[in-house]
Amino acid sequence: MNDVNRAALTAAFVPPARTAVRFELLPITGMQEAARALPEGAEVTVTCSPRHGLERTLEAAEWLVEAGLQLQVVPHIAARLVRDHAHLERLLQRLETLGIDDVFVVGGDAPRPVGSYPHGLALLEDMNRLSLRPTRVGVPAYPEGHHHIDASRLQQDLEAKVALANYAVTQLCFEARPLLHWREWQKQLGLELPVHAGIPGVIERKRLLSIALRLGIGPSVRSLRSKSGRMSRLLGGSAYHPDTLMEALGPSLGDSDGGFAGLHVYTFNHVAPTRAWLESLKDPRLSQYEDGQGDRR
Repeated sequence: MNDVNRAALTAAFVPPARTAVRFELLPITGMQEAARALPEGAEVTVTCSPRHGLERTLEAAEWLVEAGLQLQVVPHIAARLVRDHAHLERLLQRLETLGIDDVFVVGGDAPRPVGSYPHGLALLEDMNRLSLRPTRVGVPAYPEGHHHIDASRLQQDLEAKVALANYAVTQLCFEARPLLHWREWQKQLGLELPVHAGIPGVIERKRLLSIALRLGIGPSVRSLRSKSGRMSRLLGGSAYHPDTLMEALGPSLGDSDGGFAGLHVYTFNHVAPTRAWLESLKDPRLSQYEDGQGDRR
């Protein structure tokens, strides 16, 4: 991107407002190196998959806390991988011992629940009765839909979770249109949760498309696959930079009431180039991610 476009992109962010930036890591080989590239004080989430299970996520969270990187660690808890109430209590006790007071509750992609919680809402309801409930709890949102859950059920779940959660994070989106339309719709419906827009970080475009298609992410990715010209325009170059997406989202960032309280960056452990890109924007609203205080409320 040349200097003229960089200036236009930066201008899209005014007027200044607070915009939190969260970074998502995968608990796989390379995570530790990626974590060391994060700014001190950054808020970092750790995913949980059926393949690696809850224990991998918890071990990664422990390492992140104990490595002395001064990160704010937010582990994902996949409800379908939690066996029962006692298991949930032990998980929360373990997190409390680590000083972790923020978790992100998802249903999880396991084909069958291993125990008492078939979905995230069931676990949230049980967790809300416990004194061990973390101070902050996040929940997912799906502007582009979910490949296994219909839209009406997603909306019902989100509305039911409002009283049990503190913030929401959207799925990974490549285009601003579905994010903005969904956010406007939720505003009209009266959604009170602060929402973080889920965007990709800087990553090789082939790997990003492969991951996105495997995850079954909505129409914007299917469109990219079917329209090579559009793919080239949006993802052109050897590495994907979300400049166009950020430019379109700019006016809505930092607006907890009707826009997006912050960004949730799906880094796929490519932290260094993503951090360099964020810092190149030279936007004062994004600089506060370095102290990790952007979305604390």
